[in-house]
Amino acid sequence: MSLIEKNRLVSLAKKYINTSLKRYIVVGGFAYVSEMFVIFICLNILNVTNVESVAISYWFGLVIAFFLQKLITFGNTDKRLHILGKQIVIYAFLVGSNYFLTLIAVGIFSKYINVYVVRTLVIVFITVINYNVYKIIFRNKD
Repeated sequence: MSLIEKNRLVSLAKKYINTSLKRYIVVGGFAYVSEMFVIFICLNILNVTNVESVAISYWFGLVIAFFLQKLITFGNTDKRLHILGKQIVIYAFLVGSNYFLTLIAVGIFSKYINVYVVRTLVIVFITVINYNVYKIIFRNKD
């Protein structure tokens, strides 16, 4: 896909979802569904534990969310290495923190509450916090 086609897709997404908060929620929803699908596959086909399933799905969702939040939510198409590098480092630190919070919550609460519910509650909590941090990470400036 060419840069022009990618920019056209980003513009179309922005046109139909006109605020970054709405785009954030839609992109997050897509990443959420992707993660839940991976958890389902891990639990029902690969027969791994709840914590292992969430760990695997978390990193899958991370890659999807980074690029979609950057491009679609915040319209940041800057591909300069020094900018992309900074974004990835800050994003990775945030995600690493979120990751450990998620695994701790799943480890504690999945004994009492369904793993899908636990993961969903953690996602809601993290989503509220992350939105403002993402606005800083992906702001468009030279």
